[in-house]
Amino acid sequence: MRAILFPTDFSEIANNAFLYALHIAKSIDAKIYVLYTYLEPVLSATHGGQPELLGEVYQTIELNQFEVYKKKTQNLRNLAAEVGMQEVELVFLFEEGPVASVVKNIVDREKIHIVVMGTHGESGFLSKLIGTNTVSVIKSIQNPVLAVPPHAKYQGIKRTVFTTLFREKDKPALKEMLLMARAVGAKIDCLHVLHNDKVPDVLLNTEAWQNEFPDDDINYILLDEVESIENTIANYILENNIDILGVVKRNRNFFDRLFGSSVSNNLALHSKVPILVFHEEK
Repeated sequence: MRAILFPTDFSEIANNAFLYALHIAKSIDAKIYVLYTYLEPVLSATHGGQPELLGEVYQTIELNQFEVYKKKTQNLRNLAAEVGMQEVELVFLFEEGPVASVVKNIVDREKIHIVVMGTHGESGFLSKLIGTNTVSVIKSIQNPVLAVPPHAKYQGIKRTVFTTLFREKDKPALKEMLLMARAVGAKIDCLHVLHNDKVPDVLLNTEAWQNEFPDDDINYILLDEVESIENTIANYILENNIDILGVVKRNRNFFDRLFGSSVSNNLALHSKVPILVFHEEK
């Protein structure tokens, strides 16, 4: 059985992402590991001259966190039942530590296939768009991460976009996205923005990919660049009611530009369309 990791702070934004995790889990026959992390405060051992009390203080803090955790986990079970997903197996995890490092350990330990997270942050333009914790998780693991923004409402996954440069390193990510698309009954638009490209070369690459994936429902889209690559992609996605955008996180530039651009259409994109981030194969 496949496994999905869903880190949560039990906020409304996280609960919204939980609905995506539930539907994907049902489609691919996966169980969901629901992760809640907490950080213990750093207390001075010399405070008040009673260092022996520190152990009791830490234990009380952890117990209080755990009581909150127990109440909130039942809310998620109720939410799953409300949408008819009570049969999806949920495994609840309560662990101390920074989100990204705990996620990395669990991904390795439990053989996680995909991480699903709600996106929100506190500081910095990029962090406000997709969340400080989400950015940290994307940077710390090699697994796909589905970042679900606050205003994305699950209404099925019918159309997806996968952006590509037609490189060999993009193919593993496309294959992963195809697996999910087949499971949920979605179509894939394989999108390339022409940017200083030689059109005959791009057409040859498109034909080669069509020959390599002959049995898959892939629609190959070639677009002329308008203003910027990021703006061109954002326009296409918003105009065509795309449900999920798949991107390969390369070592430089594109990922940060896609998320960080202040173009108004990009802001609308980031608030409504979940983004499935793949790491580039090395």
